[in-house]
Amino acid sequence: MSDCFGTSDMLVEVSDLLAHIRAAAPAPVGVERVPLTQAVDRVLAESLVATLALPRYTASAMDGIAFAHKGQAGFRLIGEALAGHPFKDPVAAGEAVSITTGAPLPVGCDTVVMAEDIVISEDRVELAKPETVRKGQNIRHAGEEIAIGDRVFEPGTLLGPAQLGMAASLGLSHIDVHCRPKVAIFSSGDELRRVGGSDDKTPSLFDANAFSLAACLKRWGAEVIMTEILPDRLEESVAQLSRASRQADLIITSGGVSAGQADLIRAAIEQLGQVTSWRVAMRPGKPMAFGHIQQVPFFGLPGNPVAALVTLMQFVQPLFRQLSGWHQWMPVKWCALCEQPLKGRRGRLDLLRGRYHVDALGVARVSVIKEQGSHRLSSLYEANCLIELPVDIETCEAGTPVTIQPLGELI
Repeated sequence: MSDCFGTSDMLVEVSDLLAHIRAAAPAPVGVERVPLTQAVDRVLAESLVATLALPRYTASAMDGIAFAHKGQAGFRLIGEALAGHPFKDPVAAGEAVSITTGAPLPVGCDTVVMAEDIVISEDRVELAKPETVRKGQNIRHAGEEIAIGDRVFEPGTLLGPAQLGMAASLGLSHIDVHCRPKVAIFSSGDELRRVGGSDDKTPSLFDANAFSLAACLKRWGAEVIMTEILPDRLEESVAQLSRASRQADLIITSGGVSAGQADLIRAAIEQLGQVTSWRVAMRPGKPMAFGHIQQVPFFGLPGNPVAALVTLMQFVQPLFRQLSGWHQWMPVKWCALCEQPLKGRRGRLDLLRGRYHVDALGVARVSVIKEQGSHRLSSLYEANCLIELPVDIETCEAGTPVTIQPLGELI
């Protein structure tokens, strides 16, 4: 790993910073038991071990008739088996029971033929194609999907609709999940004010970053603490950051991490903890800090709105997923063919805003958005991906395969 951590004047490679962040991330933030109705998009905290088999019993996979296969073509129909209303008597050779999908297979039966392949006349049933019937067909055997004692899900599993459906199928009404990390979000600078606040007619800018960052973190499952704007006054900044470190599992600021005279974040953090990196070899997002405030992880993101969201996606997200307990999380990346020449800057990872589509042959293609200024928030919702240009590539010809990152969780 690079030795630039702890040195404020050197550019940190993206891969080095990501490895450093993952190594420095604390353990997940705790465990709580919640009902299944509140567990969607939560992260499983304990192994889920089956105490029931799935299917619970051997059942029919089709509507039709059930019987013991002995090579015969006709049967005496003696009753019916319905889902929720099983046929309780044994079925002898030469006898059959009409059966519905999901109904328990009656004792003595080992084969089901679907309704389309039988002919019923009063209490007799004939197979339309007896030569095609195989013993054991159209049956779901007890425990064939999940056996008692199986480890169904491991800790760190994200609980989506299919996982919650499986938990319900196994008889669970509640489940142990990791708590939602609490994230305190600050914007920095006397030039900012919040929408809805008083207007003293002083030239100012509305704070957009706190709202866009909070929206993204909420999509990831955070419990967001919206704080006051950090003023350009050291003592007040120190007090607010110190208070946040007692309330939050993660602290994020935007703005105030460049070399400007009014950028006091560095001085405030140095009074409360440590920062191990101030600049990263990436565009947008070069002025980005990472460290700890009284043992709580801290990210100082750039003030430009695009750079703030891009660095959130690249660097905050991996640590946040670890805090959430999602150990196996990896960013989504695809390959696409660029439709025009691309230009980057050697020595930095360039993340260009672009739009991808899939052509009639199923090939993903991507083009770059014209406006790339990191102050242009509109360029993020006009784009649907980031195009990666690695540090060792300055130009990229049309038709070259490139790596793209879909922006589904930002736009």
